Amino acid sequence: MITTTASRHAARQRRSAPRVGIAVLLCAVLPVAAAAQGPPSGEPQQPPPPSGVRRVVSGQLGAAVNEPGLRNTLEVSWIRPLSSSSSPLMADAHLAAGLVSITTPSLARLGGWVEYSPLSILDIRAGIEPTAYFGTFHSLLSFGAYTDPYDRETREARDDETSGTGSRAYVAPTLKVRAGSLVAKAGAEFERWSSNAAGPYFYEPVRDTLLKCDGDYLMTMTAVAMYQHDYASGGLLSGGVIYDMTDVFDAPENRSQRLGLIGVHEFGAPRVHLPHFRVTAVVWRYLEDPSKRNQWGAALAFGFRTGK
Repeated sequence: MITTTASRHAARQRRSAPRVGIAVLLCAVLPVAAAAQGPPSGEPQQPPPPSGVRRVVSGQLGAAVNEPGLRNTLEVSWIRPLSSSSSPLMADAHLAAGLVSITTPSLARLGGWVEYSPLSILDIRAGIEPTAYFGTFHSLLSFGAYTDPYDRETREARDDETSGTGSRAYVAPTLKVRAGSLVAKAGAEFERWSSNAAGPYFYEPVRDTLLKCDGDYLMTMTAVAMYQHDYASGGLLSGGVIYDMTDVFDAPENRSQRLGLIGVHEFGAPRVHLPHFRVTAVVWRYLEDPSKRNQWGAALAFGFRTGK
């Protein structure tokens, strides 16, 4: 992800993955994987009347199994159908808006978003998320250039961590399809970040990269392809492959790519008094990264949602 001399790069390749880097997979991978699941293959989708608005509450708690890392997400959304058609292409056309709360040991976000889905296979979401950084786990550290090393050992050796604020604004188009038992989803997020760190660059723990304090742009991409088995009880079991990339536009040397395996089990009946209780597990390998290339990682998350 950063430009260094050959010797420095080789040394950093041997270092372990950063603690807060786990949040990248919990943030970008697990929600997309869960959303890739469609309705049971033998059950036609019956949309509500176009005038009806339904509320959906969802939550997820994720943790790394190889290094410490926690992320809790709670989201409330309101969805208004745009079509009463039973056509697979139009049945899920909708307008939606929502509020989302994201908390990790190093930051907290409270944001809002709106979404337009003219077709069942296309979602276009835009949102903004003000962020408060706690100054813990060596987040929001200032750096002088994109090329500065920012691996875990480098960050932990510093004693200048501080609290602060920042923001993320984004536009996110997503394509999703289902054919029988095969489901797939591919999405991108075009983001603008900023913070009040001393700078001129700061370390952002969720994206695990360096960004300009006065405003910077990056893109993330996540693609999931899964085989889904539906149970008569209403639960499902699915598994497949997942790909994730983070690319800072002005620093292509900071690109990170991951490829892995994912499994999801959603229970048909409530568990621990939560509806649509879901367990998601991911194992991945870094294909490209300045300090973690060819390393392995893993994460586990528990989630729920109300409504269908």
